[in-house]
Order: sequence, then C-alpha cells, then structure tokens
Amino acid sequence: MASVTTTSKNMPKLVMEKLLRMRSKLTRWILIHGLGRWLIAILAVLAFDVALDRFFKMDFAQRLVMLIAMGVAAVVYFGIRVVKPLFSRLSDDALIYEVENKNPELKESLLSSVQLSRDEDWKQWGTSAALAAATIEQGIEKSKLVDFSKALDLSRHLQNWLLLMAGLAMAAGVGVGISQTEFLKTWFNRNILLLEDQWPQATYLEIVGAVDGELILPRGGDHRQLVRVTEDSLESDVSVSLETSHQGGKTFHQMKPTGKLNGREHVFVFHNVSSPFRFRASGGDDVTSWVDVKLVEPPSVIQLDLNVLMPAYTGVTHRELQGVGPHSVLVGSRLDVGIRTNKALSAANLKLDQEVYPMQLGEDDTQFNLTIPGEGQALVGGEYEFELVDSSGMKSSRRSKFRVTIKEDDVPKIRASLLGISGLVSARANLPASYQAVDSYGLTQLAFDATWKTGDNDEKTGQRELVFAEPRPGEDGLPIRQVKDFAELDLELLGLSPGTSFRFSVTAKDNHPGKPNVGRSQEFLLRVVTDEELRADLLRREIEQRKAFDDQAYQVQLALMTEIQAIAARTRQDGVSQEEFDSKREAALIALVRKQKGVGTVLDRVANRFEEFLVEVKNNRLDEAENQLAPDQRIETRFDERIIGPIRQLDSELISLASRQFDNARRAIRDQSELEEIVDQSVELQLAILEEMKRILSAMADSESFQEIINDFLEVKSKTTEIKGGIKDRIKPDDGIFDGDDDDIFDK
Repeated sequence: MASVTTTSKNMPKLVMEKLLRMRSKLTRWILIHGLGRWLIAILAVLAFDVALDRFFKMDFAQRLVMLIAMGVAAVVYFGIRVVKPLFSRLSDDALIYEVENKNPELKESLLSSVQLSRDEDWKQWGTSAALAAATIEQGIEKSKLVDFSKALDLSRHLQNWLLLMAGLAMAAGVGVGISQTEFLKTWFNRNILLLEDQWPQATYLEIVGAVDGELILPRGGDHRQLVRVTEDSLESDVSVSLETSHQGGKTFHQMKPTGKLNGREHVFVFHNVSSPFRFRASGGDDVTSWVDVKLVEPPSVIQLDLNVLMPAYTGVTHRELQGVGPHSVLVGSRLDVGIRTNKALSAANLKLDQEVYPMQLGEDDTQFNLTIPGEGQALVGGEYEFELVDSSGMKSSRRSKFRVTIKEDDVPKIRASLLGISGLVSARANLPASYQAVDSYGLTQLAFDATWKTGDNDEKTGQRELVFAEPRPGEDGLPIRQVKDFAELDLELLGLSPGTSFRFSVTAKDNHPGKPNVGRSQEFLLRVVTDEELRADLLRREIEQRKAFDDQAYQVQLALMTEIQAIAARTRQDGVSQEEFDSKREAALIALVRKQKGVGTVLDRVANRFEEFLVEVKNNRLDEAENQLAPDQRIETRFDERIIGPIRQLDSELISLASRQFDNARRAIRDQSELEEIVDQSVELQLAILEEMKRILSAMADSESFQEIINDFLEVKSKTTEIKGGIKDRIKPDDGIFDGDDDDIFDK
C-alpha cells in the first residue's frame, strides 16, 4: 500500500465522502487487529510468568524485575501493534488504487477522474477541456455504483474480531480466576501486587526475627539465626540450608536441628557479623524470600564509674574502684554505679542473677546511675551485668559487667617481739615487748592475753587479759590505724609460782561497731623458775660466751699472729717461679683478712649476748638482791665497763686496724722489705689485741666467780628463810584455840 499523502483539493465531493467513510472503517479494522493480537500476547506473557514463578519461586527482586519487564513489553508491543499503525495515514490515491483493484469494472476511471479534477489547466498538457470534464463525470457516475469499504479484507476483519473477543474472554477469565481461585490469586498477589504470599506447598519455612524482609543485627557480634518449619506444613522432617549473598559472592550453609519443636527448628550461627549481607532459607519444596541484614551499632558502656560508699565507722566517705574487678567491698558498704553509653537508650538495667535494678536517667539519655542496695538491705556479691536497650529496641550484644566480692573487716595485724627475755623468767619479771599494730580502719584496744598452767597437765589453770593501751581518734577525728610502741607485762601482778608454764600474746581490737575483730601476735612460751634457777642458767650462758670468746676469738687471734710471721718468713724454693711464690703468699694473706674479720664478727656476737644478759637480769629484777649485797659490784659495772665496752672498743679500733694491715701486706707482697716492715707492725698490733683479749677474759672469769659467790649466798639465804618459815608454821597455835581472835594477840 502507498504511503505518500496527496491533497484532496478539487476532488469530487461524492468521492471524498466515500473515502472518508472508508478511512473510518479502516481505522476500526486496524484497532481491532492490533488490540486482539496485543491482548493475546500479554496473556501469553502472563501465562509464562505464572509458570516461571510457580516452578522456580522467584524472590521479591526477581518478581519486581519480571513485573517491570512485562509492563515495558506490554507498552512497547502496544505501540507497535496499535499506536504505530493508527498514526501511519494512507493517501487518498492509495485508497482509490485499492478500490480500483477490488473493482476491475472501473477500469481506472475513478483514479483518472480524481487526478483530472485536481488540475484545472488542461490546455498546457494538450488535453481537451471537454474530454477531461467527460472523464471526470464518467468517474463520478461509476463511483456511485461502487462500495469503497469492500476494498477492505472483511474476512480478515472478522477474524480480528473473533481474536479480540477471545482475548477479552480470556482476560475476563483471568480476572474471575484471580478473585475465585487461590492459584491465580496467589500469583496476582506475588507478581502484580508484589506481596509475600506463598504458593501451595508441602513445606513452609519461617525465618525467625525477620520483619518485612529485614533483619537488624548488632555490628561485630555473633548471631544465632533460627529457621522454623511451620506447624501447617505437611512435610516437616526436611533438611534446611541457608543461602547468603554478599560482596564476595554466594555461600551455602547447612543448618542444624536444635532438637526443639519436634525437629521443626533449625539453627545456624553467623560469627562476627561486620558487613551487610542478605540470606534466604530453603528446605523441602519451599524457598523463602531474601532477607536483608542491616547492621547497627549495639548499645554499649563506654565509661563505668564505680564508687564504694563506706560504713561510717571506717572514717572513709567513699572509695573509687577502677576497672571491672573483681573488687573486694567491705560488709555494710553501698555501691554507687554510673555509666555512659555510646548512644541514646530507652532503658538501662543492672542485673545480678535474677535480680534486676532499674537505673535512673542522668543528665541525658546516654547517662544512667544507680545506688545499691536500698536502705535496710545488704550489698550482695557476684557478677553484675548491664542490660541496655536503645530506642529501636536493640539490646546490648557484648556483655558489660563488673564483679564484686563482699569481704569482712580484716582482723588487725600485729607483730611483737620480746626484748631481753629468754625462755626462763622469774615470777617477778617485767616482760618488755615491742609491738606494731595496723588495722584498715581503726584500733581501739591493745592488750596482753595471757594463759598459764601449773604442773604437767594440759589444762590451763589461769587466764587474764591485761589492757595496756586504748588508742583514741587523732586530731583530725579519724581513728588511729597504726600504732608502734613498747609495753611491759609485770608477772608479779599475776602471782605465778615457779614451775608454771606461761603463754601470752599481744592482741589488738579494731573499731568494728558490732563484734570487734581481734588480731594476735605470735605466741610467746615462757617457763617461770626461781631466782636461783634463773641465776644458774644465766651463769651457764655467761660461761658459754666466755668459752666462745676464748676458742673463737682469742685462739684464732693467736694463730693469726703466728701465720703472718710464717708468711713473711717463707722463702722461694728451687723450681718455683717468683710469680707462683707471690701468688701463694697473696692467697694466704687474703685468708688471713677473712679470718680477722671473722674474729670481729665473733666479738660483736659475744658483746650482743652480754648486753642481752644485762637486760635480762634487769627485766627479771635479779640485780636488786645483788646490789644490796655488793653495791660496788653492780652488774652494769661488771658487764658494761669491764666486758661489753672493752669488746666494742677492741672490735672497732684494733680488729679493724689489723684487717687493714693484713690487706696492706697483701699489696706489698712483691716488696720483701716493705712486707717485713708491715708484718712487724702487724705483730705488734696482734700482741696488743691478745693482751686486751686476756684482760677481757680475766674480767669474764672474775664476773663468773663473783656471780657464783652471789648465787651461793642467795641460795643459802633462801634456804634459811624457808627453814625459819617451816619452824614458825610448826609452833603456830591451832586456829581454833582463840576463836579467830589471834590477829589481835599475835603480831604477824
């Protein structure tokens, strides 16, 4: 068909009217032709979409793509089949040509009439006007007898009508099916309305926690994903897997049954979720839609402030705790807890096991605080954990916690030591003790706790607590927490008899308002003896020290003088080099230096022991009787002036000088003349040391002799007193003779 458009100017009116009626019928023909085929094609595409979704269960994205593709295809195909033909206008000549072809009897008279009627200047073409007019009139007359619409293919037009009717009927059937059947309704909801309806199937899977195709998870945590087979599933014993889609591609994970809900629940754990992804589950004949995982920062504690509100008796208002513990908290304390979070919260709780403490909002919705326990309650130890909930309802994934242990008030710590007391004491002894007591919060009392027993039985026969100090708060009003001092325990106050086994320790009480804690030092075990026994023991120990002085100091010093002389007199033998000879003599001199220092150590030890003897005598009050008998021979004179003082002086002056001389001799080992000169000086010093040692030994011997005499005298005096007392007891009248009035008759 021609597509060139020509003008209808001067066209005969009858022909023009018939052409217009023909053109109107042609438009209907084209419209019905295009609509019928377009509708059938759309129904075919929809049928394909139904089959595709039913057998492959497309997800939301795939269904959306298919809907868009079908819409685009429908629009494009409508343009091709309907719009484009309608706007492709045929020329009048083309229509007349088709009429001529359909009506051969016209013999192109109609076409000639139309063409001649358009041109009025016939002469220039050499055409007679009369002939032209006759031709036009002839064409008009013949057109009256012709139906132009018969030029259209009426049989094809009927087919188009039938095809359109069939398409409309099928479309109506689809509409009825959508409203009346579950099958087409499910397809329509899934693929046209893009809902999440499921096709009828034996197994239905449910992704727990997903809402509208989204799952919000905390960033960086582990997520335990559950997938359940619904109760209305015909087949529930199926294997379930997860398909994840992420930047690196797709991954398949096999889920494990949890053993719950009769095996309908399956689980898989996503570890350290740090980037968004999506997943879906498949099992049996069901494949779920994709679930997009969105990550948000979980609420967490970025600052923890812990303060212990201490009991009043401690003198401490509060104590700050650092870190999450475990922290030891004193009984009776309260805990002030404050936190700052990384984001705004809707709620914050502090949990201990099943107990929940709601926290109070601070300056803003990222700060919360709480003081526990309440009035009249006791703080409980354990692991406290924060439960945080943000504005979206997400809870904290990483556990924020701290641990508290409850401790009792510590027992005071006390150390004590006896000064100048051995294992034997007299019944009148003063026991001096140096002590140091420390308590965490305050001391209120220091005492001697003594027990004793008489005889060989194990049961105690006496006990007594002797308080010697009660520390008061200091000038600042705070309790005294540390004491270091001396105290004396007077045994005479206890009235102990010789043969008593005596134990005591130093105790310290703290300021606990309830039952005070009592700390004890180490226990001291003493035996009470008579003055005679104690003097005899002291004399024995004094003799031991004199023998130690003689054997370990005097005799060694005497050997040192001989050895230094022998070293100086040595001569080098044949076959021995000078270096070897000097080396041996140097080694010998080094040994002498060590021995000389060893003598000094012995002297210091002996002096210390005599000082202890002196203190022990005074503590046991043994010097009182001696001072009465021989005031000019006081023990201070015998020990301090004649033994201890000379030993200290000998050690600090002569012994140290002798060590330096031995060392000088070592340095002069290669100069024989200088060595001999130093040796001569050393020998003179050694003689002086030995002479001083003899005087000290003599003083020790004199002291021992004097002590023996004193001991014998006091023993005789004691025996005499006992004899007199026995005689007096024998001649004392019977208590019943004077009916209790003997106190008025006899002077006791």
